[in-house]
Amino acid sequence: MMAKKKNNGRAQGTWVTKELLRSDAFRSLSSTHKDIWLFILTLRVFGKDAKGNNDYLQLQNRSNLKAPTVAIQDFFHGPAWGMSMPPYNADTIRKAIKRFLAVGFLSIIRQGGNGPGDQSVYQFEDKWKLWKIGDPPCFTKQGLIRGKGFCQPKSGVFFTTSARK
Repeated sequence: MMAKKKNNGRAQGTWVTKELLRSDAFRSLSSTHKDIWLFILTLRVFGKDAKGNNDYLQLQNRSNLKAPTVAIQDFFHGPAWGMSMPPYNADTIRKAIKRFLAVGFLSIIRQGGNGPGDQSVYQFEDKWKLWKIGDPPCFTKQGLIRGKGFCQPKSGVFFTTSARK
């Protein structure tokens, strides 16, 4: 059984805006994808203000997010946390991350998968604010890093880190 972290009596959680909840990008997610996205939001690391409280405008790991499938599965592992549903399988998690890239929540900084422990590195994006239902995800045949993300139809603008270089 996993030991719970000490948190000085404060509940652990994450900060979510109304803008995110009302966005087309968030509302287009399935309930499974929403669960996984909310967990990924808990992986954010915020800076501190002068009083030592979280400053939600200072995202410290914006360009260094690792979301390993095993960590996501462990979080949703039913028996460990009293949940009756089984954890999501690896394929479901991969599809969810692909969807997050498609609607502009994430971009991919470095593609992993070159052996054990080689994780993909993602960056939090605000492009979901621009994404509207009907905007197609853009995929090219020039490699996964360049192809993941979304674009405005017929604009030729790719919202991925490597495409901006």
